[in-house]
Amino acid sequence: MLHEIQTYVGGKRTDLNGNEIHGSYPLVKELVDNALDSVKWLKDLGVKFDDSQVTMPVGALWRRGHKPVEPMGYAYIHVLGDWINAHGATILTETRAKHLLMKDNKIVGIEAEKNDGSKVIVYAKAVVLASGGFGANMKMVQKYNTYWKHIDDDMPTTNSPAITGDGIGLGEEANADLIGMGFIQLMPVSDPKTGELFTGLQTPPENYIMVNKDGKRFVNEFAERDTLAKAAIANGGLFYLIADDKIKATAYNTTQESIDAQVKAGTLYRANTLAELAKQIGMKPELLEETIRKYNSYVDKGKDLEFGKSAFNLKCEVAPFYATPRKPAIHHTMGGLKIDTKAHVIDKDDKVIKGLYAAGEVAGGIHAGNRLGGNSLADIFTFGRVAANTISEEVE
Repeated sequence: MLHEIQTYVGGKRTDLNGNEIHGSYPLVKELVDNALDSVKWLKDLGVKFDDSQVTMPVGALWRRGHKPVEPMGYAYIHVLGDWINAHGATILTETRAKHLLMKDNKIVGIEAEKNDGSKVIVYAKAVVLASGGFGANMKMVQKYNTYWKHIDDDMPTTNSPAITGDGIGLGEEANADLIGMGFIQLMPVSDPKTGELFTGLQTPPENYIMVNKDGKRFVNEFAERDTLAKAAIANGGLFYLIADDKIKATAYNTTQESIDAQVKAGTLYRANTLAELAKQIGMKPELLEETIRKYNSYVDKGKDLEFGKSAFNLKCEVAPFYATPRKPAIHHTMGGLKIDTKAHVIDKDDKVIKGLYAAGEVAGGIHAGNRLGGNSLADIFTFGRVAANTISEEVE
């Protein structure tokens, strides 16, 4: 019930034009009611999860994340890829879907193009669009954005360069309706240069301490993503995640070898004292020391007297100390193709487009104006399964 409430209420937003948005309650309910089954399904396929902890990704609002033992992307891709290969299916790489094929008002396949320019025609009884959003397409982001006052041309993205909105364009060819396109989610804790998530020491938000260029905290680190991003932008964009040796041990997808290499490259800072760390990143030592002293006292009390952070784990007190530079980047495009609870794509006349389904970030209407941390993987696996189940029921 809490997951349902937080997903629905957490998505309510108003854009710069005064337009309010909230998620479709039936879609939200479909997601949260089946998310845990998606984890169990992944386990059955062979994905190994660390059952010793339940994590809280950035902007999650609650501890509910299931972390794979292996690196996040690889953990899923190699298991699913192995299953596909074992069951005789074919994955076409370096092949771009260009057009949907329609006959008698029904989608019957796709026309694609290989890197060498040759065409590929695939006929199918059903087509599922699962191509992600448009976070790596700056022109499309700036065209639709109605939530942020300004998005710089050179703002980095956390996305693969392939996430350019192709699936949305394909859906539009079939007269698909779009929903929530103006709402763009920024990931506040991204690499300032590349937009990557897992450089530096990216730890769960109950552990890291966000400080601005003066060495002062400026926000509740456990807040929603747009709140964090707006606070960061108001403080000049660039900020730092401060960690100590114990907090370092909770970082996602990193190794000591990687940490040492980043310190050597000057993209991650390390020092034996907070004062020395402050000097490395151009802060007044006494300000950073006072900030950390206050934060540690809040951990002891279990109450943040400045910003109301409600989830704590570790104090920052064991050398060496680290500072990871961070800056907001384009992360998740909230809008997309309108779907129903069976993952059918809906057209502009509010009718099902026969033979066409959508799952994941290419679809809109679930997360409204803000997606909770952790709900993306829950979404793609849950609605991917919903689409497959619907097809098995409807297609002969």
